[in-house]
Amino acid sequence: MNSDKKNIHNLWPLSIGDFYNYEHPIIKDDLLEFFKSYEKKLPEGNSQLRDEDHVGNYNLYQSNYDLHNESNDILKKLFHYIAKCVLDVSKITNSKSINKLSEDQKKFKVNVKESWFIRYKEGGIVYPHHHDGCSWSCVYYVQVGQNTSKKNGSTYFIRPYNSTSKNDFGSKYLEEDTHIFTAKEGRLLIWPSFLYHGSQPYAGEEKERVIISANLTVDLRD
Repeated sequence: MNSDKKNIHNLWPLSIGDFYNYEHPIIKDDLLEFFKSYEKKLPEGNSQLRDEDHVGNYNLYQSNYDLHNESNDILKKLFHYIAKCVLDVSKITNSKSINKLSEDQKKFKVNVKESWFIRYKEGGIVYPHHHDGCSWSCVYYVQVGQNTSKKNGSTYFIRPYNSTSKNDFGSKYLEEDTHIFTAKEGRLLIWPSFLYHGSQPYAGEEKERVIISANLTVDLRD
């Protein structure tokens, strides 16, 4: 019997994009100024924050989910950057399907379905959750304090695979139950929207933690 032929299929890959926006030091102050003016117009924040039964967030300000529709040139440029990065991650993750397309078909459109900013006050936290109705989600760190660390204001992701045993060497790929990314100004993280994630409590000793989040889809252009 010929046993030389082997096929190993790596199914359902999980990609997390990690980018840095080199223009962030230029746009940071303008973004923060815009957010201040936004809060003056909507001091109560997102209606979700006013829901006494909602327990997903604590001690933070959150905008409405249509930030990408605001008439602000810097925001529009930033969302263009985010969309470009999402497309990069999507192309790598979907390379098998893309390779089957003709060159004329390889035209894509990234749609921002929802977007919002969050200002974390002292002890602010977002509990583990995932996002529906989109393929990719992201977080962009606008401002973080000097004392930010894996235990303070970081973003974590929870392993999506169930496991009954992780004792043998063959289960090493299941060893990490959570993966933590330290918040850094100008850093952009992109992940599949089904992936459960949250943020560590933010001590907020120096500056308030400010982030932008978005849910996006990628489609073929007609």
